[in-house]
Amino acid sequence: MLTEGTRAPDFTLPAAVGGEIEQLTFSEYAAGQLTVLAFYPADFSPACTDELCSLRDIDLFNLQDEISILGISTDSAFSHLEFARQNGLEFPLLSDNDGRVSELFGVLHDEFEGHNRLSQRAVFVVDDRQEIRYAWATADPYQLPDIEAVRAAVDSVQDDRGAIDRYRSAHDHYRYGRSELENARAAYAGEDWGVAAEAFAEAEYYFGEAESGFDTARRFAESENVVRTAESAKTKTKQYRQCARWYGKAARRRTSGDTPLATETEADAEAALDAARAMEPVQDLYTF
Repeated sequence: MLTEGTRAPDFTLPAAVGGEIEQLTFSEYAAGQLTVLAFYPADFSPACTDELCSLRDIDLFNLQDEISILGISTDSAFSHLEFARQNGLEFPLLSDNDGRVSELFGVLHDEFEGHNRLSQRAVFVVDDRQEIRYAWATADPYQLPDIEAVRAAVDSVQDDRGAIDRYRSAHDHYRYGRSELENARAAYAGEDWGVAAEAFAEAEYYFGEAESGFDTARRFAESENVVRTAESAKTKTKQYRQCARWYGKAARRRTSGDTPLATETEADAEAALDAARAMEPVQDLYTF
């Protein structure tokens, strides 16, 4: 079995993804993210079903923005499609149909209960540099991984390089949001309510993406400097997002002729805008 500290090999396999079958390349799909690779012997066995549903639960612990989850077995992609549908699995299931990838990771049964070349049960946590940070495997198909250990491994992968990469992506969204906000306010001042409402919605979307990205950077950061910078950026971005949301509501109310409510909502938007402007500028971490 490949051990912690080694580089995970790249591979391309057919996969069941979102109800379709497509070719999935590991390095492309998981680029810039942590990845949980879950090898398992077969679809539709009770133990395998339990394991994958547990890994699905990891995805629900607000980790979907930071990690990718990939299930891998030697079953066909067609079997994976039905397995995912019946169990409500939203992450890709890959078909290692000849056992090649399982063998690369050192988790292949040459023969198990009359079946040749089945995947063992195994879990690898791979960081955004494709380094294995956690490795676990068992020859016993009924032994399940310790999901808390997997989550702890995910949480332990903290470094400022990854945090800054996420911050920079969030900063790009922040800049798009600011640009859309100014365009929207210009349309609002010109009483072009429909154009303004659409532009405010765009600004709100970009600010929402930025806020989420800054929060991810904060949680992944190692140094206090980056933590403080990301937290400050998140707080300021939240005010801008609230401003865009309130302005959008005001524009829609003016479209419908509800002037009194529109005026009240506009005041809320202005208050959020003033609060955002009063905060420290969002730092550009490209200078770090």
